[in-house]
This record gives sequence, structure tokens and C-alpha cells, in this order.
Amino acid sequence: MNTDKSLTKHEQNVPERIQQRATLTPPVDIYENDKEIMVVADIPGVNRDSLKINIESGELVIEGCRTQDAKGAILAEMYEACDYSRTFKVPETIDVQKIDAELKNGVLTIHLPKAASVRPRVIEVKAG
Repeated sequence: MNTDKSLTKHEQNVPERIQQRATLTPPVDIYENDKEIMVVADIPGVNRDSLKINIESGELVIEGCRTQDAKGAILAEMYEACDYSRTFKVPETIDVQKIDAELKNGVLTIHLPKAASVRPRVIEVKAG
């Protein structure tokens, strides 16, 4: 039992809270071209305010929360409230300062640009 004095007496007597929400691993497609690696994740029902994307120690972490927006009495419920979480290793060749993300219609697209030093370069041949 936690006896931390900063907690109210009621909070000290509450047993451990257990998360009642499911945590799902969103399905993703990953693409690579000469300029970037692109991660496309399906996270239906997640809005921009409840989405968190971090990169630290070579790992990209995607976390989101889908809430229920009750618009009346529920007659059928297949999209219940849940959390999304997925972690990826990121190659050292990614320019982490230029990572960009967009969310549209429940699809998250993350652009992981490659550093200029590792991109293929075409050398122009001059006539002379």
C-alpha cells in the first residue's frame, strides 16, 4: 500500500488501478525509396490530439488513443475504446530532425527522410 503523504487519504486506500482498455498493435505498411522510409499505419478513431509520436535512442514509438464518441444509445459496438502502440527500430541513416507525420481519415503516414550523405547521387558528366 502506498503511504505517500502527498496523496489524499481516499487515494491512499484505493487499490492499484488496472487499465481496462485494450492495447492494439496497429497494422502498418513500410515503404522505402531513395529519399525516405515511409510508415503507413491504420489507427481508426484516433484524433491528432490523442496521438503521440516520439523518436529516442533509435526507436520510433507511435501511441494513440481511440475514445468512444457516443452519439446516442449503442445498438451495436465493434469499435470500442482502445489504445494503439507500436515501436520500430530506426536506422542511423535517418535524419531525425526532418521526420514528418500526417493523419488523414484514420491513416497515419510518417516520413523518415534519409540523411543526404546516404542518398544515391547522380554525377553529371560535363562535356569539354
